[in-house]
Parts: sequence; C-alpha cells; structure tokens
Amino acid sequence: MEEFMTCFKEFEKPYEQFENSMLGEEFLHELRTVSRLWFQCGYRPGIAAYLNFFLLTTFIKTHDRAYPPRFMTFRTMADSFHQTDLFIRDLSDSGLKPTGGISAPSVRRTLKGMMERHQRVSIPDWMMTYFGFSLLENVEKQCLPLSKQEKRWHLAYMSKVYRIMGFSFSENRKLLEYFSRQIEARYAGITPQAKKHARHILRVGEMIGVSSRWDELSPMLPEKTRLALREIYDEVRPRSLERFGYRAAGKLLMKKAVGDFREAVPVGNEIRLLSSADGK
Repeated sequence: MEEFMTCFKEFEKPYEQFENSMLGEEFLHELRTVSRLWFQCGYRPGIAAYLNFFLLTTFIKTHDRAYPPRFMTFRTMADSFHQTDLFIRDLSDSGLKPTGGISAPSVRRTLKGMMERHQRVSIPDWMMTYFGFSLLENVEKQCLPLSKQEKRWHLAYMSKVYRIMGFSFSENRKLLEYFSRQIEARYAGITPQAKKHARHILRVGEMIGVSSRWDELSPMLPEKTRLALREIYDEVRPRSLERFGYRAAGKLLMKKAVGDFREAVPVGNEIRLLSSADGK
C-alpha cells in the first residue's frame, strides 16, 4: 500500500448525516474566517489548484479517462472553473448573495450533489481529499499572514465541508500535509494532457485577472509540481500581447461570482442568537 493511503485511512470518515446542532460552538468564527478569506483571496488559489491537479499524472489521466468533455476545450475549461467558483462561493458565503455557508440545508444539498457527480465518473475519494486540501493551502498562501487561530478555524470549517460532501478529511494539519507531499512526490510530472490543460487554465486565469507570470503564480504550487511546470512553462504560457488580449476579453465576457464583502451570518434562529450574543 502506498504510504499516502495509510494516512488517508486515518482521516475522519464522511458524515452519514449532518444538522446544525453539529456545527459546534466556534462555528460563527469558522464561517466568518472562511468567508473573509474567500472575499480576500481572489481567483489565484483556484487557478493554481486546477494547474496543480493537471501536473499530477495519475490525477489528470484518471479524470480525463472518466469524463473527457470537462477540460476538452478552452470554453469547457472556463465553464468548469466558473461552476466550481459558484459552488465555492456558496459554501464559503462569499458570493453575490448571502448563503450562511454550511449552516444552510440548501448548501449542504449542493455539496452532496457535487460529490454524487464525481462518484458517477469514479474519481477516487483520496484524490478529492488531496484537491480539497490543496485549495485550502492556496487560500492561506494568498492571504498571509494568518494567525494560528485563523488557520485552525479555516481548517475546522473546511473539514466539515468535505465530510458533509462525502469524503474523508481531517483537522490534523500535519497529517494532511504529509499525505499531500507524499502524493506530489509520487505523481508530479508531465503528461500530454498537462500541456493542453495548462495552456487553457493559464488563459482562463488571465481573463479573470490572475497573472500567469512565473514569479506571481509559481509560489502557489507545491515544490514538486512547481518543478514539473518549470519544464513546460515557456511552451504553455501566454505571451505579453496575448495576455493583454485575454484581460480585455475577460472584462467583457467573464461572469462574476464573488460578491462585495459583507459579514457572514449563519442560517437558523438558534445560531442568529449566538451571533447577536457574540457581538460580531
């Protein structure tokens, strides 16, 4: 058995059911931390998470074999990113309309539906766990500096998110980091799909204001996939005039998912009373 799978077996299992009484005493802090981070971080963490996924050989081979249409063209890539962004904005309460995050039954149903779609195309749960933590790490890199408390609240909230969604996760950050670094050491590399998908996602990024310049994007990647990207970067990156064109087109064509900053408020009368009592 691969060493990372030994770690995976130690993670907490998905919730069989979830209700608001299970949110915990610190939920208000967790929700507001996550909401603030997602309002603050912009789109770079998401673009980097997609790019990182493409640079893990077995990940992208498994995905493209199971569901080829998703990343087949630039247009489908852009649509995939937008749909993922809408999903994340709902669960983090950072979209155009308030949701209350995972305190809202509707958001929890959306999480379940997303997982069912991935299960229908046979994406292994451990890959979902890896991608979820990769996204979490990228958000924190973008929003530095963070206190230990903020990082703890962020991880606690996202652990609930992923376990509601339907795959194993953990609040043990060191174990998640070890799990992730083992996967990257094992699978980082270049495939024919990686070049094609990297070209597309870097251009999607430019359209939504995420620079594809090496010095701005590469620090978001883990060491092993950053080295893999270095091998193909000059081949896949958009040139200066091309970047300018994509930026201009993005202002006209790209749909907005993120809202204006507001303080997140959980759903449910008993949690609203907690919010008022907390004075936040």
